[in-house]
Amino acid sequence: MNCINCGKKLMDNAKFCDGCGSPIVAASAPMNEQPPAQAVPVNNEAQENKVIFILSYILFFLPLVSCPSSKMGRFHANQGLLLLLTSIAGQIVVTVLSSVLLSISLRLWAITSLIGWGWAIAVLALVIIGMVNANKGVQKPLPVIGAITIIK
Repeated sequence: MNCINCGKKLMDNAKFCDGCGSPIVAASAPMNEQPPAQAVPVNNEAQENKVIFILSYILFFLPLVSCPSSKMGRFHANQGLLLLLTSIAGQIVVTVLSSVLLSISLRLWAITSLIGWGWAIAVLALVIIGMVNANKGVQKPLPVIGAITIIK
């Protein structure tokens, strides 16, 4: 039997190669047995630009300026832009709704305040979800709004 790494001749009952130290897999091992798991290489682009991708959920244009040819950068920039537009549109709706409810009765100020806080918490949750996905190096769309593509 020979070592598969260095090719040195080995004894039949050897567990490790005495030349390179690598473990010896017996020829009689079952074929469906998986080899030991090795470290999965992490995407270099995601690691090199991780901070930029995370910050794109606050400043959506940052990946477009710093790494314009990156598909992952464009994805996170798109998600950040969607988040910005959604938060602006939602705030406009909340403001109009608050004005209407307050014009009906001054006693409805608590409801309008809760609506505003609820919207702010929802936007903050989407920002955190996007930042966590960027930190992991995945291109997972944001819930509800993430399927829309503005920046290709």
